[in-house]
Amino acid sequence: MKGKAAKSILLSVLVFTMVFVSACSTKNNEGKEPEGSSAPTSKTETSSPEETAVSYDPLGKIDPPIEVTAVRMLDSTTKFAEGDSIDKNAWNQLYFDEFGIKLKYLWVADPTQYNQKFNVTMASGKLPDIMPVDGTQFNQLVEADQLADLTEALENYGTPLTKELLSKDGGLGLDSASFGGKLLGIPVNPGANDNAPLLWIRTDWLKKLNLPEPKTMDDVFKIAEAFAKQDPDGNKKDDTYGLGLDKLLYDAVFGLHGFFNGYHANPQIWVENEAGEYVYGSIQPEMQVALAKLQEMYKAGWIDREFGVKDIEKLIQAGNAGKLGMFFGVMYANSYFVEGKKLDAEMDWMPFALPSIDDQQAKPQLVFPIGKYFVVRKGMEHPEALIKMLNAFHNDWDKTKYPLTAINQDGDIAKWVYALVTGSNPTQNLDMYTRVSSALEKNDETLLDPKASGQKIFYDSLKKWEAGDSEGWMYARIFDAQKLLHDYHQSNGFLMTKYIAGPTPTLVEKGSTLEKMELETFTKIIMGESSIDAFDEFVTNWKNLGGDAITAEVAKWKASK
Repeated sequence: MKGKAAKSILLSVLVFTMVFVSACSTKNNEGKEPEGSSAPTSKTETSSPEETAVSYDPLGKIDPPIEVTAVRMLDSTTKFAEGDSIDKNAWNQLYFDEFGIKLKYLWVADPTQYNQKFNVTMASGKLPDIMPVDGTQFNQLVEADQLADLTEALENYGTPLTKELLSKDGGLGLDSASFGGKLLGIPVNPGANDNAPLLWIRTDWLKKLNLPEPKTMDDVFKIAEAFAKQDPDGNKKDDTYGLGLDKLLYDAVFGLHGFFNGYHANPQIWVENEAGEYVYGSIQPEMQVALAKLQEMYKAGWIDREFGVKDIEKLIQAGNAGKLGMFFGVMYANSYFVEGKKLDAEMDWMPFALPSIDDQQAKPQLVFPIGKYFVVRKGMEHPEALIKMLNAFHNDWDKTKYPLTAINQDGDIAKWVYALVTGSNPTQNLDMYTRVSSALEKNDETLLDPKASGQKIFYDSLKKWEAGDSEGWMYARIFDAQKLLHDYHQSNGFLMTKYIAGPTPTLVEKGSTLEKMELETFTKIIMGESSIDAFDEFVTNWKNLGGDAITAEVAKWKASK
């Protein structure tokens, strides 16, 4: 159940077509290096012999051509057309034809082997010119002063579109890659907003029990009690519960983050205290208050008594069986209950903004979303090669010269994955919401972005829903959730973790142990197996077993910015 639903939502909802390039590969030059080129160079001289002006061409050729070494990961299931390989394909040819960049891979590794092989490469000190790295590797290379400053390269050679996409997250990605005024990597930010927690409620049960929609956390408590005690499914049995959660507590889809955010508590992220220090959210006093309330709700029977031994599959099954009335989850969480909707046409899950325990707005917390950077080794003569490759990925190439079947998709062969340097649009779903809303309002689907196939899926589904076709329900409710996320984004209503980097050394070493301790302690508190005072003991143990060291490393990182 989970796998199929997740796969469906990722393919058809979250992974919208990015601003993909068209493609390169001409029959005349395929696989061959041209002897010469009439393309513009990156630097030209003015007619005056006394002055030399530098002209930066983001899509121009480096003259004379250069060889660029690289490493990369490549899934073993990657398909190639006959005659193609990772060393010979339309993308590599485009790099040479358009930019004068001859790409040479030193090695290619499966994702399961990449990190180990790259760590060996780092230890050897023989780095390639361009390389993709994760957050931990990025931190290590920054610490070792092994990376080129890309500030001028991006400023001079980045196309307007490349710069726009890199800044659409409000500067989060570039800030995470900048140290001491130097841009040391190009972030790939898939976006954080889609993972923000919202409150999901069966509104058909609200109507049946004559309950108002929630405005405050007190409303949430009343709804949870009614769903558990007033037989909302009408079977005259005590077999429903108000608030859904599973043994992970912080599950990526149905986690309790939103509940804690209602108390202005922020588990598993780093927040800034009154002294301006970055501190771990899970050990702050607000967490203890929220845990005490969850303990009370559990004791009252509003929460499944067996949640501590049930995984996400059991939670999904309960929802589809009509036994669950409310949960906190991400914007596409209702997609897991399509089966339940088919069994009970009245079932209707609706998303709501996070209620607050007081008069202060609850802010959905966001985790740092960037797990990949493209970097250049320090000393490379042409660091702008990386920027040009990124431009290529975003550029809308002449399709007569570079057809989509050459570097985007050809049947079941995804050719865009051959590109060494790729980019992303961190607000693609927010953009989708804006586009689709406008198209619906004006009843004009020509307003949709033809490059983003997901927009048409939503538009058609919402039209079906308006016409009374239940097949459009899943997308309609996800669209409602997107509106909430759009409003949060517009009002700066999210709370991003303050630590925006890969794991610190101590977090790598002791993070799993600390996380396990946190989960076990909080679960026992909620279930009443431990008193609420166990929270204070947890905080002390967390600090002593590595938390203080991690906090010091986070402080050191903050100072480096």
